[in-house]
Amino acid sequence: MDIRIEKIVYPGRRLGLLAGKVVFTDRGLPGESVEVEILKDRRSYAEGRTTRIVVPSPARVEPRCGHYLACSPYQDMDYGLEIQIKRAQITEILSRELKQHFAPIRMRPSPEVWGYRNKIGLRVVREQGRAEFSYHQPHEQEEFVAVDRCYLVPEAMNDLMAGLLEAVNGVPLRTVEGVEIRASRATGQSFVLCELASEEEREAVAGALQAIRRKFALAGATAAIRERGGFRDVRLFGREYIEEKTGGLTFRIGPRSFFQVNLGILGDVFEDVAGAAGLIRDQVVADLYCGLGTFGMYLAGRAREVFGVEPEAGNIAFLKKNLQLNGIGNFTVCEGTAEEWLPEILEREPAAIILDPPRRGVFPETVEKLVADPVPRIVYLSCNPTTLARDLKAFLAAYEIADVRAYDFFPHTPHIEALVVLDRRSPDIVAL
Repeated sequence: MDIRIEKIVYPGRRLGLLAGKVVFTDRGLPGESVEVEILKDRRSYAEGRTTRIVVPSPARVEPRCGHYLACSPYQDMDYGLEIQIKRAQITEILSRELKQHFAPIRMRPSPEVWGYRNKIGLRVVREQGRAEFSYHQPHEQEEFVAVDRCYLVPEAMNDLMAGLLEAVNGVPLRTVEGVEIRASRATGQSFVLCELASEEEREAVAGALQAIRRKFALAGATAAIRERGGFRDVRLFGREYIEEKTGGLTFRIGPRSFFQVNLGILGDVFEDVAGAAGLIRDQVVADLYCGLGTFGMYLAGRAREVFGVEPEAGNIAFLKKNLQLNGIGNFTVCEGTAEEWLPEILEREPAAIILDPPRRGVFPETVEKLVADPVPRIVYLSCNPTTLARDLKAFLAAYEIADVRAYDFFPHTPHIEALVVLDRRSPDIVAL
């Protein structure tokens, strides 16, 4: 059956109507007529799969990656349309959930739309004994799609991927189940994390990677060896980090560290976060999800003191080293969770608090404490508009939204990064 795609809703589902009933499908651009196979027919909506584009949109373009539906399903549209869609999605989510009118939210495009990622993770599947890199098929854990090259990462990383695959097949190495590559723009070096099913081939894996180390400028490699309950990391050779430079700072980034994958736009976000924090020269600032110190370190040069909260031991070790590398002495590392440290931090009367949580958003206890004892300003950077809207609902009991803007950190994907500035309400204003 044919339907007309009305819009694309977060996180990337195509929405059309069939006799007034909403149908969600996987492909199609706004205005296109598509042929859909219905997979699930529910009372209020149906879920389907697009089998053919009947009438294409002028904004439709040919995807570069053969596996694009598994990792970057917006490759089939003009980049200008992608920005329009993401701006409309974040505006609609916040307007609907907060029951406020938002003018179309400003979205900063990525300066690079291809080759922008500094990290890639790949599974290894074997066909007739030969290893191939792959991604999971969308919404599937046991089905995969082959990845020979990825246009979201730089050419040098694609070259390294090919070299790694040749090394795995050349021995051959039977226990390699996955690889993760990080690359540094500053040094040109890369780091490889190999996931191994067992210990038995560890030395062989190290030897195979050592053989291509110089050709592909490998700073080092680590094996993640599968054990009951998780993985054990073992250094194979070289360094257990790469170094990156951005925002006038040097960052050491480990195999398990979180760091933004699109450095081209990160500099703009640094400036916006600093501007949103306001006049903090003689003030205290807290970064409650500081990781490697990304935003807290940038603000340290503008504040009297920064408190950075981080629970992960691996991140803490790199955070302390990053502070040393950059000669930052007014940054206090708070080892633990935001919930544990927030009461003490609030006693220091911070002028601004930075929130850059994972996709699940801010822990409810942290929101409750910041509502009960509000600070002058919160700068909330979110990678998930739905959890952002949920948290903002609670924050509006004590804060008002001063600014909202969005960034396209992940071109050709449905992901949206948003920055919201919250100002403490006047004591005589009560939120309804």
